[in-house]
Amino acid sequence: MSTLQKQVIQSLNGLSDDNLKFLLDMIQRFMRPAESREESNTSTSVKNNIRRLGSLEGQNLVVSGYDIDECNDEIAEMFGVSGQ
Repeated sequence: MSTLQKQVIQSLNGLSDDNLKFLLDMIQRFMRPAESREESNTSTSVKNNIRRLGSLEGQNLVVSGYDIDECNDEIAEMFGVSGQ
């Protein structure tokens, strides 16, 4: 193992699981060759034709039953869009 590899491993010590997941995702997306990514795309896989990006992958950020479109008219009005 090279000195640089050892330094990278040492810099990972103490990071939270969320930070480690984020770093692993970035490595898999941008650093590894395309062939290698296709073989092991576990964290970036397409599920039900929806592909989530970034560190929030797989997390549900909306409470069940919440109407996310409830305030659309008010928001549109703030941006000067007339009612639909």
